[in-house]
Amino acid sequence: MTQTVAFDPGIGELFIDSNTFINEFYSRLMNFCSVSQKRACFKMYNNKIYKVIENNVAFYHGCLLWAYYIKKQNLSNPKNITGNTFLSFTPEQIEKYDFLIQVNFIENYFDSYERDTNYYIGKKIDIPELWKKTVKLYKEFLELNKGFVNTRTTKDIILPDILDNKSFSQDIDSIIKKAIQEKNLNILFCIKI
Repeated sequence: MTQTVAFDPGIGELFIDSNTFINEFYSRLMNFCSVSQKRACFKMYNNKIYKVIENNVAFYHGCLLWAYYIKKQNLSNPKNITGNTFLSFTPEQIEKYDFLIQVNFIENYFDSYERDTNYYIGKKIDIPELWKKTVKLYKEFLELNKGFVNTRTTKDIILPDILDNKSFSQDIDSIIKKAIQEKNLNILFCIKI
């Protein structure tokens, strides 16, 4: 049996940077002068924006599930974690490291997206409660682990209480592997946190 586990089983490769995508979209949107042009642009990109948000939340969901899995599978025999790039940060980088920037952005954008969708295309869309719950839990997870700058073993992982006390009937490892193989992080939502 191996004495190491991966920091990321492969879901990071499927992550889409929502901050960059959404900021670039709004820069493009603001270049239009008329409201009708802005509405047409928003309507054209609306599904893509939604999918980017969904992808990010599914990624956070997957990170929580993976952390739970490697922590719980190795309680009696903690393993070293390989591939944690945050361990190579210098003290200066750690001081400047804002590990909440991505998750704060997406959490703050939820309200804007609902409002803008209603304004630009006259469509009421509510961000699913599962997404809001996942983002809140992931944010807590990041805070507890201080951005993973000291996470060297499975013993170092700190799970939020709601996750730590959870029991899953699904095979988390198999579902994560399936999501990676099919390049579809949304598969991870079948496991409710």
